[in-house]
Amino acid sequence: MTQQAQTIAEALNTDPVYVTNSAKGEINETLLQKAETKIDSLDFDVFVIVSGNQGADRDLLEQVKVFNGGEGAFIMIDTNTDLAVDYTFEDQHDLQMQVMEQMSVGRDQWSQSTPSVTKLNMLLDLYADPQEAPEYETGQEAPGSEVETVEGSSSTATLFLGGAVLVLALVIAVIWFARSRREQAKATRTRRRFELPARLLDRVDDLQRKTLREGLSEDTTELADEITQLQTQELSTTDAEGVERALDAYQMARAIVDDGEAERIDLAGAMVLLRQAGREIAEVKLHKSTKRGTKARKSDAARASASTKSAKTRGLPQSLCTVNPLHGEARTNQLVSTERKGHLAGKSVRVPVCGSCLSDLQSGRELQWIFDGDRPYVEGRSVWAQTLFGAIGGDLVTALHRQGS
Repeated sequence: MTQQAQTIAEALNTDPVYVTNSAKGEINETLLQKAETKIDSLDFDVFVIVSGNQGADRDLLEQVKVFNGGEGAFIMIDTNTDLAVDYTFEDQHDLQMQVMEQMSVGRDQWSQSTPSVTKLNMLLDLYADPQEAPEYETGQEAPGSEVETVEGSSSTATLFLGGAVLVLALVIAVIWFARSRREQAKATRTRRRFELPARLLDRVDDLQRKTLREGLSEDTTELADEITQLQTQELSTTDAEGVERALDAYQMARAIVDDGEAERIDLAGAMVLLRQAGREIAEVKLHKSTKRGTKARKSDAARASASTKSAKTRGLPQSLCTVNPLHGEARTNQLVSTERKGHLAGKSVRVPVCGSCLSDLQSGRELQWIFDGDRPYVEGRSVWAQTLFGAIGGDLVTALHRQGS
């Protein structure tokens, strides 16, 4: 581990982000690049290490900090949901306290299942715009009312015995009722102490959507330029159709990104659409370069047949993870059970999954489906659930148009 720590520490002297070999291809590159841009704009140094899917190694992180010898925040994330922070700020007590506090704020804002690269971007946003840690009201239990009884004279005790028994029963009932109410109120306050306030939950969702929307906006701009360039060139019928499909997917993704009311799952769908558009463009470019390198021109039919080959061997962009597109690139197609999952209940389908989800499947763990509202999206009736983000059921763009009509 010491040699690995030295290697990483040296690499961080030239680049603030280091991705280990086990994490390459398993992390969302768009969000990671967004994080690197945010790091460059901060007033203090931040170093990021991306490890595999086995969790952040705290011991390795501390060794890297020591070998690096610099001041700043050292952050390690894995390709799943783990994030760890270490820091060194000599003679900068206020800055050190600020970094510590923002980590506490971040823990209050994200959930356990939030992807680590999203947590990273949220934490960097907090470094740039520090927030005060939330204060929870614990309160003290108010003392209960005491019941005071007055004894009557002994000469009339017998006459009012029946009334006294009735009063005693009423007093016992009142005490029991009051005690029950106090215990219930105490339990409610205790539960609320460990619940995130609604404003914090809203802020978590807003931050995640803001980060996604910023990254997607950059992707759509770049993609639009490529589509425009291809539209001005002389293309075969098949290539022209590919550009048209790319344009349709791009326009649908652009509409989602521009919609201020779009939910997190919709923005994940926009990522899938942009990847689909990117594949179409890459297919056209690959075909054009192949034609330039050969004397004999392939027929459109031959090209269509060739498109069934592996995307990896042909240099095309890979699909995103069907379980949660925010996980990033799919690593393989795997049979996934959708037992008790909405309209797909009891079925098993072969879909693209990332390395983390593949590990979950092989280990028999519950898959970390992206949520639509308060439940896994596959349990709903959205177009994303019906098509598994385009993995089944035909063309995703067509399905979206059909839903909107």
